[in-house]
Amino acid sequence: MNVPLLSNWWYRVAARKPKLRSHARLYRHRYRGEVWYLLQDPASTRVHRFSPSARLIIALMDGKRSIAELWEIANKHLGEDAPTQDEVIQLLGQLHSADLLESDVTPDVAELFARGEREERARFLRTYANPMALRIPLLDPDAVLNRCQWLIRLIWSRWGGLLWLVVVLPALFLVPSHWPELSHNLSDRILAVDNLFALYLVFPAIKALHELGHATATKAGGGEVHDMGIVLLVLLPVPYVEASAASVFKSKYRRALVGAAGVIVELFVAAIAFYFWLLIEPGIVRAVLFNVMLIAGVSTLLFNGNPLLRYDAYYILADLTEIPNLAARSTRYWGYLIERYLLGVSESEPPDASISEKTWFVCYGFASTIYRMLVTIAIALFIASRFFVVGVILAIWAVGAMAMFPVFKAVKHLVGSPRLHKHRSRAITVTVSLLIAAVGFILMVPMPYHSYAEGVVWLPEQAVVRSGANGYFQDFLIQPGAAVIKGQALTQSVDPVVEAQLRQSIAKVAELEAEYAADFVQDRTKAEMVNDRLDAERARLARAQERTDALVARANTDGIFTVSQMGDMPGRYYHKGELLGYVMGKTSPIVRVVVPQDAVDNVRALTNHIRLRLVHQPGAVMTGSMLREVPGGEEQLPSAALAAEGGGEIATDPRENKNPKALQRMFQFDIAIDQPNDIEKFGQRVFVRFEHQKTPLSVQWYRSIRRLFLSSLNV
Repeated sequence: MNVPLLSNWWYRVAARKPKLRSHARLYRHRYRGEVWYLLQDPASTRVHRFSPSARLIIALMDGKRSIAELWEIANKHLGEDAPTQDEVIQLLGQLHSADLLESDVTPDVAELFARGEREERARFLRTYANPMALRIPLLDPDAVLNRCQWLIRLIWSRWGGLLWLVVVLPALFLVPSHWPELSHNLSDRILAVDNLFALYLVFPAIKALHELGHATATKAGGGEVHDMGIVLLVLLPVPYVEASAASVFKSKYRRALVGAAGVIVELFVAAIAFYFWLLIEPGIVRAVLFNVMLIAGVSTLLFNGNPLLRYDAYYILADLTEIPNLAARSTRYWGYLIERYLLGVSESEPPDASISEKTWFVCYGFASTIYRMLVTIAIALFIASRFFVVGVILAIWAVGAMAMFPVFKAVKHLVGSPRLHKHRSRAITVTVSLLIAAVGFILMVPMPYHSYAEGVVWLPEQAVVRSGANGYFQDFLIQPGAAVIKGQALTQSVDPVVEAQLRQSIAKVAELEAEYAADFVQDRTKAEMVNDRLDAERARLARAQERTDALVARANTDGIFTVSQMGDMPGRYYHKGELLGYVMGKTSPIVRVVVPQDAVDNVRALTNHIRLRLVHQPGAVMTGSMLREVPGGEEQLPSAALAAEGGGEIATDPRENKNPKALQRMFQFDIAIDQPNDIEKFGQRVFVRFEHQKTPLSVQWYRSIRRLFLSSLNV
């Protein structure tokens, strides 16, 4: 596109003699092999990026040369790379709006007030537009940091890095060996009421250290930190610091270090907490240390380590890829694509970026927008499920910030933007057509509809062989794989205590029988007393014999005797009722599925097909059919494997240790497996997908929202 060299508006600015404000600072940077210049305004902490040609004009602004003279000098030195008059006017406007220019012309007081109001409005929106993170400035920490500079430089020196490695690396190697203890019953430990209170107290303290890491790393690099406050992150006060001064650091690795400083500090704290956790006995202090490890070690990696959330990892990514202001530039590039190719504005100019940068803009802009929307909605719904009124207010607030404001700005741009003057009819037509198409698609086009649940491979109780009494497994009375009949002895266990009691009872009965026979001839009265003792001892002998017989496991049905771990059984201690094996006869295994109350109606009425995946064979997809619904809903789970502690996804009542109970009412369904011979392990978890009749998205969303308000919000 040929850009005109001259401008119709040049006469208005040509005679002006601007001067850059004295507090502004200019820095030279290299991004992706190209030279750029950063202009920093310490008063507002804002940083502006300019090309070398713009930098030449900015550097020549001394209050003595006119704009026309500046442009002539630029043309003389830069030749074809010199900016056009329109680009110079645009540069002046950018510097003026940033309040970085002084001029020989008396300032327009009305314009100054208007600009101040715009800045105040923008500051208000930055503070309150996001209900999940309300930003409240409190103090200027720069003076305190200056007094501690010697310590800060020591911490962020090579010696500090070496100390960090010495502390953190051993902890990383020790964690796997203690992982079962750390992760045991994790969800219940975290969500316990007393632990939530401890988390509420620990979280701000850990995040204060996190932000202190950013501040000290910025100061160690020579930057200034003038803003510190708190962010109400989902109503939780969390400290923050303004470390944007690091953006002018020349080394991208130094800039990335500032971005990673918070995570570095938290991992250091987590490692120290881990060492103390290993040494301290269970109690309140150990529970607090566990929460410190959870927040500083796990949550910081999940949230601060995710670049899509515009936390620390976002700034690290922007610095290492050498794409400053990645999120805003991605948004602008998406705006250009929509305006140029969708609305047909051929005059729209693409942002100044390389092919690789544009690829980043497209991918990051799309992924981050979708992800932030999902996270915000999930947080709002989570709060709504606990605090209905607050949650609904936050949800409405979030929808307004994410949807209503952008829609309002888009409509305003569509109706009033001068750039759309020649193309407004097409722009409105295309926009309305897309809206109609989107609404029609949501309301009318049937889409796949699924419900998901978990179950276990289930056998009828008569097909299960269980230990009849406590004892050590001794031997198989019939080899696994052989055909057996109902009542046939299968395995033999031993219990030395029961055997001793049996021998003692047999001897005692024999002794009393002999005594009774002798007394029966000599003393009938004494014989009657001995007979009473003999009856009691015979009863004890019968009970001992029953316990001995129970050590022999028998088949409850005809079929093939099978066991899952034959080699591990000899010598193992089995409790009464513990699984020994199966007798596979005419009965095929089924899947008993547990469905939450909010999905049971869809499973009952709308299921067309059922697909199954075994947890031990996730690559194999099997089909099934509905057999029956177990009457009534209950909290009791059919197997501990479905509970979160057993690897499942169902949260259970921590007070129930033996019989796992879900925290909500569950409904059980039995599903016949179309390929039952493929099942090798019984009792294993199964992932179940109920495929419903294809339904428009609007109906699916309506049902989901209705279930949410009926179950989660209890209204």
